[in-house]
Amino acid sequence: MAKGTKAAKSVTGKSKVGAKVAKPTKASAKSVQKSVSEKPLTVEEIESIRSDILESPKNYNKIVKLLDALNSLVSSLEKSGDNDIDVKVSRALIFNLYKVFQFLISKSLIKVMKSQNEQKQTVAKWLNFKYMEFQATIFKLWNVENFTQTIGTLKIDGLERILQLVRDESKYLVPNAGDQFFSSGTYRKVLAGLLKSGSTSSIDEQTGLSNDYVLHEFLDSYFEQYWDLKFYFYSEFPAIVEDLAQESAEIHRIVFAKLVTLTKKSPMYDLENKDAITESALFVKNAPENTMYSVNLFKINFEKSWIAALNLPDLQKYEYVSTLTILHKRIIPFFSNAQKLMDFLAASYTLGIKTKDIVMAILALNGLWELMKSYNLDYPDFYTNLYAILTPELLHLPEKSRFFRLLDLFMSSTHLPAAIVASFIKRLARLSLTAPPSGIVVVIPFIYNLIKKHGHSTCMLLIHSTTTAEQDAEYFDPYDEDEKDPAKTEAIGSSIWELESMVNHYHPNISALVKIFSQHFTKYSYNMEDFLDWSYTKLLDAEMKKNLKGELGLEFEKWSSMFDDDGYMEDYLY
Repeated sequence: MAKGTKAAKSVTGKSKVGAKVAKPTKASAKSVQKSVSEKPLTVEEIESIRSDILESPKNYNKIVKLLDALNSLVSSLEKSGDNDIDVKVSRALIFNLYKVFQFLISKSLIKVMKSQNEQKQTVAKWLNFKYMEFQATIFKLWNVENFTQTIGTLKIDGLERILQLVRDESKYLVPNAGDQFFSSGTYRKVLAGLLKSGSTSSIDEQTGLSNDYVLHEFLDSYFEQYWDLKFYFYSEFPAIVEDLAQESAEIHRIVFAKLVTLTKKSPMYDLENKDAITESALFVKNAPENTMYSVNLFKINFEKSWIAALNLPDLQKYEYVSTLTILHKRIIPFFSNAQKLMDFLAASYTLGIKTKDIVMAILALNGLWELMKSYNLDYPDFYTNLYAILTPELLHLPEKSRFFRLLDLFMSSTHLPAAIVASFIKRLARLSLTAPPSGIVVVIPFIYNLIKKHGHSTCMLLIHSTTTAEQDAEYFDPYDEDEKDPAKTEAIGSSIWELESMVNHYHPNISALVKIFSQHFTKYSYNMEDFLDWSYTKLLDAEMKKNLKGELGLEFEKWSSMFDDDGYMEDYLY
């Protein structure tokens, strides 16, 4: 505040910008401050002050009066919500301050230039300082946690006006006449204020997405609509993250969640038609086209942004999962060098196994699979890590359907060695012994499809094993269930006797389904989607809705009463 006051005195002195005016005394300054706090400005007074400021430089000090009123408004919102504020006055404050700074920008009055004399430079510095104060107050407004429709409206007003000032800067503060220009410096400050605002309470830890009201307005009305705002977002984001080094872990969480939200909700561009970005609408009409329309540069900036975010300290598990969920569709295709994600994916898998979060481990392997398939990444431990996910807990989890969809994709390669295919078949069969019916009903058709798809004659021996002599007193299963490498389990010399035992399963659906292995392999492969979402509820509902002929056979005798004529319990109940 001291700097502002000192600068204010220099502005009110004799200047070539305006006429000489009387310096305000300390007493008059205090009275102005007191009047502001005791008597809020009306809309008419605000508009009158704006007119005075635009009319003559000698009235520039009145900017302080409007800024003080706006600061008081935000402080009031922080303490008691919108109970004591006038909406029209509040919106008028934001709008008229915007018009003041728009005028100053259009006249290049906030731009400090070497060609200016000392007095003009002092005025420009002071006006620029007040412009920064206006921006900071808007950022402070975004941080107000008390949310009502009125507060939401004011926040959106602040977003709209401050982005319009970015456009005005890009238009009027061009370094050289005729140059294409985007005011990326101010836009970075706006983005930093937007990304850091709010609290962790706005983060949905189930999805990792931010529910921040201002962010979603920015997403819907600006980020998705204008290519230049999207391009420069990822251009400036790495620098914003670099500045977060001294910020709290809470700020890191908020920024990360907002990046995930913007990346997930808004596809970067059409991968099938990259040139279409040249037809996208621009927020700043004279933005540098050669820079913005470079897909390669965009991918480099996008990659730097995500690498910077993933290097934030102490990422939470839900942040790993939220990133992995969108990785293969929203992140990897837009990376310049997708192999840079390998360390993150490997760390995600390790964390998933360590914390027994199977979903996290599956998603990490899905990302690695995408790199292997599309970018020729060499990851020799892929199937070993995939095999490690097949634990007894798997078939009890509600996420098992997601796993089997991905497992079906991972096992689709026809070049897999028979030993590895056999290990997966055998491990799944072994897991079915302790699995609920809803899990077994997935395993049976999946194994059938595996054998049918790969067509290995050696894998067929898992059904009709002849390795055990008939005279042997007992069967020894060579399968080593403790072996972690699927290529070394000796499953190829075993059999899936586990599924044979299912023929007498208590649930009729399982018993009927498993009989497919005793028939010729001439049927088409199963459509796994018909089985993936089965649960106890569905199995019971299916039984209850069966049309039965005649009465059910019961295993007890009917009786008409529980007690005999003397009041004693009937003998047949003992």
